[in-house]
Amino acid sequence: MFEVTDFLNSKDIAAHWRKIGFDKRCTPLQSAYIVWHNRTKTLAEKHAAWSEIADTMPDCAVAEGHRKLNMDIPEALAASLHEFLRAFISLQNGLVERFYKDEEKYVYRYRVLYDGDEDFSRWSMLYESAADCFAEAELDAGLVPEIRYIELEKLHIGDICRINIVTGPDKTVYSVDADGLAEPECSLLRAFEWMWFDFPTPFKKGDIVVSPFSPFGYRLYGDEPFVLTLLCSWGSEEYDENGIKGSFGVYKSADGFLEHHRKCADESDMTAHGYFQNEDGSVYYEHMHHYLDLEYCRAELKGARRILKAFSNFIKGEISEDLFATAYHVLMQEEHLKRQKLELSCFTDEGLRLAGLK
Repeated sequence: MFEVTDFLNSKDIAAHWRKIGFDKRCTPLQSAYIVWHNRTKTLAEKHAAWSEIADTMPDCAVAEGHRKLNMDIPEALAASLHEFLRAFISLQNGLVERFYKDEEKYVYRYRVLYDGDEDFSRWSMLYESAADCFAEAELDAGLVPEIRYIELEKLHIGDICRINIVTGPDKTVYSVDADGLAEPECSLLRAFEWMWFDFPTPFKKGDIVVSPFSPFGYRLYGDEPFVLTLLCSWGSEEYDENGIKGSFGVYKSADGFLEHHRKCADESDMTAHGYFQNEDGSVYYEHMHHYLDLEYCRAELKGARRILKAFSNFIKGEISEDLFATAYHVLMQEEHLKRQKLELSCFTDEGLRLAGLK
């Protein structure tokens, strides 16, 4: 039986939904989006979930107004989630079939995500078939750590037509994507990207959170913690709870901003805002996408990461402004001194003694 929390990427958000009962109140459209946004289930598991939603849950519209215009899908699909999901499953299955079909003027390439790596390897040379790519990846697996995922592309020589799939080492398909499709297919394939939802989360202003995926898409498993200050899903009630005062941007209230997002925003606007760190430990304010991926940071904060703890407790009102400023300065200087000492390793003991450093 389909359980929407099984498809959430964040264990903390899943636990929160079960605690407040939102897993039972999640609408069919919200459930379908959660399945689409999942990063770990196989394509077959997603299709089974969508089929169950279409067969057992009440039907509803997929989009209206501004969002419907952006999606540009047929009226029959925009008006019926059930028909939309069946068409979406059919399109994805068709793309997988086309990926493996032998065709002239098409070539293949692959890249691999190895266990423990933060991103895929470089793209391989070109091959005549997907089978050749898998064979070469298996040869690589004998020389390097275990393969986690294999990404393969089928490219048409001379234009932008492309089909991309991600599989496990056993060739089980996890996702499929494409460029250069006919307009109706392209609109349907991108339809979920035009959706936006304000889902409940357990997070509060000042929490140190982390995404198992990089906030900016540079790396898959960046594990970059940051201090949360604002979620795009918050309205005036959450603003009050978190001590956030004043308006946001051109909108007169948090609720007006939230209502605008419900009508017009897309997946790229599902953001979380906060304080991130540069490599030297210095802090800057930024936002990340996909707040549904967030979890509490449970790792011990060491080195420059200790600065995030100071930021967190300052934002929560646990320490004074003076103590925070002093802590930030001291921690930055400590980390700078460590880097400076590492640079001394190229000198001889005699040189360090003559310089008064040893």
